[in-house]
Amino acid sequence: MIDGGEYWSYWARRALYRASRIWGGGDFVVVPHENGQVDPTLLRGCQAYDPDFVVTYHPTVEDIEHFRSGSIPINGQDGTPLEGDERARFLDQIRTEEVRSPADETAREEIASVCSVYRARGDESITSIGEEGSGHFTDIGDIPDTWSGSVLACPARWGGLAGAATALHLGVAQPPERDAVEPELDPSTRHRLTGRLLDLNHATPPQVLIWHPGAALSVDPQTLITARERTTAHLAAISGGGFGNGTGLLVLGDTANDFALACLWQRTFGTAYWLPSVLGIDEAKLPDLLGGALTDVRLTLDRSSTSLVITSISRSDDDLAAARERIDEARPQFALWGPEDVHRSGQEEPEPPFEPMSTPPLVIVPGAELSWRQPASTSLAVDDHWEISTPVPVTVDATGTTTMSAPLPPPTLAGSPLSVVTKLNWHVDVRWSEGRAVRRRGTAGHELLVDPTWFPATLARSSRHGTSYQAGRFDFVAAGIRPENRLTRPRLRDLSLEAWIAAACRQYDMTAKASDAGLRAGLLAAMLGGRKEYADFFGGALLPALRAMRPEGDGSRGAYPDGDGVKIASGEGVLGFVGICRCVPTLTSTEVRLRLDVALRAGVLRRGLVLGCATCGRVQFQTVDRLGQLWTCLRCDAHNDLNQPAWRHPDDEPGWYYDLHPAGRELLAQHGDTVALLSAHLRGRAVGGIFDDVEEVEVASAGKPEAELDLVAYHDDLLTVAECKSSTASLTKRQLGIEVAKKCMAAAMLRADQILFATEDPEWSESQQGWIQDAVNRFRRWSPAGRPKIIIVAGLGTDSVQEQDL
Repeated sequence: MIDGGEYWSYWARRALYRASRIWGGGDFVVVPHENGQVDPTLLRGCQAYDPDFVVTYHPTVEDIEHFRSGSIPINGQDGTPLEGDERARFLDQIRTEEVRSPADETAREEIASVCSVYRARGDESITSIGEEGSGHFTDIGDIPDTWSGSVLACPARWGGLAGAATALHLGVAQPPERDAVEPELDPSTRHRLTGRLLDLNHATPPQVLIWHPGAALSVDPQTLITARERTTAHLAAISGGGFGNGTGLLVLGDTANDFALACLWQRTFGTAYWLPSVLGIDEAKLPDLLGGALTDVRLTLDRSSTSLVITSISRSDDDLAAARERIDEARPQFALWGPEDVHRSGQEEPEPPFEPMSTPPLVIVPGAELSWRQPASTSLAVDDHWEISTPVPVTVDATGTTTMSAPLPPPTLAGSPLSVVTKLNWHVDVRWSEGRAVRRRGTAGHELLVDPTWFPATLARSSRHGTSYQAGRFDFVAAGIRPENRLTRPRLRDLSLEAWIAAACRQYDMTAKASDAGLRAGLLAAMLGGRKEYADFFGGALLPALRAMRPEGDGSRGAYPDGDGVKIASGEGVLGFVGICRCVPTLTSTEVRLRLDVALRAGVLRRGLVLGCATCGRVQFQTVDRLGQLWTCLRCDAHNDLNQPAWRHPDDEPGWYYDLHPAGRELLAQHGDTVALLSAHLRGRAVGGIFDDVEEVEVASAGKPEAELDLVAYHDDLLTVAECKSSTASLTKRQLGIEVAKKCMAAAMLRADQILFATEDPEWSESQQGWIQDAVNRFRRWSPAGRPKIIIVAGLGTDSVQEQDL
């Protein structure tokens, strides 16, 4: 965190330097705030970046006095302000002390509140960038081969936009000078700097970018690594989530927010370029190398199926459109080389005009509309150790929660140069095979530990790929023990969606459990073999036949005029095979037969005969398992013969009928099939990965119900909370407003990405859409990163399901 005000460029470079010295072997981003407020776009970026810690850079007394002389009030023992030499002497004594501000703390808490940082029972364990002795970080000087040798870095005397851009891309190797101003870049220096900042490997970096740890040496700048790369020595960049099909950014704008946007996107997804005005992006005709380099970037990304977006937080859409036009009009010269590179190579510069290659289109996306849901994320891991797969015995409970039966082995670094660093502090990422848990979203660390205590041996957090924990132990560690015994060996849990919802609610002193309807749905899902099979059955092609087993007409003739079934009691009927096929004309009789057999085997459907008792006259359904030549009446226990008077029709042999399990009948009576239709719809859209959902969850506070969630679904890190209505015809504004408010409360608590309001009706009326929008706008407890997406769904169960964003 830095102050994004007037001197943000210096604070950013200073923060990068301090972080690179203290947190050697890691990566970091710099995020600005203005009066304690962080831009919502950057908050969403922080969520995607998924930091271990959120800390602030506090300027020193010396810094504040340099930039804002006299702004620090200093009083003597008698309460009068100190002045002149007396004040100067006192300031000299405290010049290295940090100056903390309430705005810094407010901004830090805001970012931490939307991220899943390490916490000990709700409290963050570190707050300031200067806390070297906190036990979490290692001075980079303790790591072999990190701070020796020449590197490319931001010059200490470079300030302003050029200094910030260079520091962002190359890193900082020495403390920036407080008096540094925007450097005057001659054409050659700007030419070479642009090439370096846009990753043109053939462009020679300017000599001014070379930093030497000692006396200046004669080195080839093209062979040097950057100061930022030096801080990640012995670490490998790991890409997770696939290749290509991502998005790269060209970020325009000269503000701290634009700088941070590029920083967050680059560190998280790997491809982002910040183009401040100092590089010539606002000039009527772009510098030759800049136009050519951007063409090269577009072609390179296009080959890897990565699109390129031009964006900004500070610039208007018109400014971005004008910049895109200038970029499209730029004509690269001779393979993007400049004159000096041509002469050095010994080749001759071709004569213009030079026809450029066709390039993929540049898309304009305002910063606030950027999607941080990308297919690939980058992270760092110890080189040669990141691919280790560790088999651990586990148990899986009825909800799907996976629990380690034995602790993890100690994460030793045998064979790594890092193994000689005795004060090394590092973290372990655990990726579960076929993991189901909801990632990030502030899951309490103790919920992830099998054996949590009030003074834990380790701190854990839910990270973007699984579970992360700190390798060093925090409990008593005896002196002289072996290095591997100084490392923690936790047992972890990978929470199912149901268990995660309960854990999330506990953080708000609430409980979450399945309602009566949820218990029935869970029973039926267990009988059928899982939620997918449940949604396919109650939300699939057979649903019209299942609904026909709840007849509304009088008697069997009124309920089934075509003779497809028999009405047994009020709201209860059974269907024959022909009747079922008539209800589902989209399926062939063979397909119906196969689906019925699966449901019969599960016990959700039952095959039997409709018989009448000779003693009491009760017409009843007798399952095949209860039938014999003598059968017993369910009402009067009389014994009856299995003969033609018992089944009445037809005259020859009886026909089989099919009945629905009582739990299934209750589910239909309470419109649980509408929820199944939505589950089936969402599953049908899901591509790859595990789709998990839970329905009918009751959230209560002190035993009092607060909300009932019809459906909570999770797929590809997208969390959805849904409200389902079989029909909206009778909904009033007050009823709908109450339901929307409850769903908003639950969505905010669970950090949902979207709220769905779904119905089987062809549409939501305009007035109902307005009621939903008004109720959402009245809710005031959304995350600082913004509210979830609100989506209305209509036409469930049809071939034309409609979705609309509100």
